[in-house]
Amino acid sequence: MSDEPTSGRSPREIDAAFRESRTRALIAVNLNTFWSIAIILLGFALWDAYVDPAHWRNAFIYRAAGAAIVMATGLFQQLPGKAHWLPVFAKVRLLIALVASAFAASMLDRGYGFGVAGLVVIILTGTYIAIDNRDLLRINMLIVVALVPVLLLISVPPFDKIGTVVFVLLAIAASTLLGRVIEVSNRRAFALERDLHRDARTDSLTALDNRRAMLERGRVELKRAQRSGVPVSVILCDLDHFKNINDKYGHEAGDAALIRSAMVLRLALRESDALGRWGGEEFMAILPGTDAQGAAEVAERMRLAIAVTKFDGLSEGTTISIGVASSEQLEDPGMEWDLLIKEADQRLYRAKREGRNRVVSASR
Repeated sequence: MSDEPTSGRSPREIDAAFRESRTRALIAVNLNTFWSIAIILLGFALWDAYVDPAHWRNAFIYRAAGAAIVMATGLFQQLPGKAHWLPVFAKVRLLIALVASAFAASMLDRGYGFGVAGLVVIILTGTYIAIDNRDLLRINMLIVVALVPVLLLISVPPFDKIGTVVFVLLAIAASTLLGRVIEVSNRRAFALERDLHRDARTDSLTALDNRRAMLERGRVELKRAQRSGVPVSVILCDLDHFKNINDKYGHEAGDAALIRSAMVLRLALRESDALGRWGGEEFMAILPGTDAQGAAEVAERMRLAIAVTKFDGLSEGTTISIGVASSEQLEDPGMEWDLLIKEADQRLYRAKREGRNRVVSASR
C-alpha cells in the first residue's frame, strides 16, 4: 500500500487507490502463474482423446498453438521491467485460450458439447484476473466479441452453436456473481489495511501523524529535496512547562492543551507542510521547499500563535520553544535524515536553556 494518507480523500481517490493496490496484488500473485491457463487448455486434450480418439489430434493442434502463445506472453512479462504488462497479458491469455478451445472443440466429430465445458472453466478464471467489477465487465464483453466470429467460422450444427451461446452466457452470469463477491471481499480487505496503516501512523490524541509517520515523511522529503536541489526544513517544538499544567490542572487539561496546540500549529502552516506529534508535548513540522530563513519565519509565526491562544481549563496560556534546521546548512549534501533532526533538536534545547518561548535557528 501507498504511504500517502487516505484520510480526507474523495471516494474517487479512494477507488483509484484501491485499483492501484489491486493491480499491484495481481502482479505479485500472478506473475509466475501464467502456466495455469496453459495447463487448463492442454488438460482438456486428454478429454478430447477420451471422447473422440479419432480426431483429438486435430483438436490438439489448436490447443498446443494457444498454449504456446499463453506461455510466450507469460515469459515476456517475466523479463526485467515487463511485469507491468501482466494485467493486459492476463486478458490476452484468457481470450487466446477461449478461441483455441472453441476451434479445438469444433475439430471433434463427437464430444463438441463436452468440449464446450472448457470454455466455461476458462471464462470463470476471468474473476481472478479482474481488478474490479468494471474490469470484469470489460473482460466479459471481450469474451463475447472474441467468440462471435469464432462461432460464425466453425463448422458445427446450429444446435451446438446455440448450446455454446447458452453455456457462455451462463458462465458469464456466474462469473459476474462471483466477481461481486470477490470485489466486496477485496474492498473490505483494502479498507481494513488502509485503516490499520492510518492507525499505525496517527497519534490517537491529536489525530496528527505520529513519530513513525513523520520519520517516513521526512526521509521521503529529504530524498526529493536532494533530487530537485531545493531545501527542506525541520521545526521541532516543545510546549513550555507542560508538566506544570498536568500537575496543576490534571492530565485531562493537559490532553486538551495538546489537542488545542495541534490545531493552532496546523493553522500556522501551509497545506503542503507536514505536522506531527513527535512525542509527549513535542511537535515536529516538515517544510518542503523551504530554506532556513523561510523556516525561521514560519517558526516565529507558530510561536506567536501559541502565545496568544487561550486554552480551555487553564487560567493562563502557555508558550512554546522551537528549534529550526534546514538541509541547505549541512555540509554533507548526502546527509542522513537523523542528522537534520539532531540539528533541530539541539537548537530546541538551546531555546529552552535561553529562557523558553523563543525560536532558535541558524540566523537567530
